[in-house]
Amino acid sequence: MGWYAMAIVDVLDFLPASHRAWERIVTIFARMIQALLLVQDKNTGLWYQILDRGGYEGNYAEASASCMFVYALAKGIRKGYLTSNCLEAAQRGYAGIIKHLVEVNGYGQVNLLMTCDSVGLGGKQRRDGSYKYYIDEPVVTNDLKGVGTFLLAGVEMERLCRSA
Repeated sequence: MGWYAMAIVDVLDFLPASHRAWERIVTIFARMIQALLLVQDKNTGLWYQILDRGGYEGNYAEASASCMFVYALAKGIRKGYLTSNCLEAAQRGYAGIIKHLVEVNGYGQVNLLMTCDSVGLGGKQRRDGSYKYYIDEPVVTNDLKGVGTFLLAGVEMERLCRSA
């Protein structure tokens, strides 16, 4: 869902507002965001690896998805695709990332924690899409898809704050 959220908000940069599917794409994006807000963790502001199973055994707040959702929220607000009532969710998400998923180690290095190493569907028989499959995948620190989306989320939050 994180990749989809980022792709949908980014594709709008390349379509003119006069495109026949423009309004439909914006509507799909806004509806998806509203669904994501329903599963944002109330305590941390983050999103779980299995979005609709927050609090279930083995599920955890996942860094790359949380960063992707904050990016999509912030960019969507800044570009006017989302209403400003989404701002609080973006701010809570970003604050949650900083508080719960970023650490500075004893050497002064900044690390992004809790990124799922790799998931997908199809191919190998073990990629069955089950709950167990998703929670059993390795969780790593400083995975590039996590760090990259953390940087994107930070840039969009900064741009959003400057445009407000």
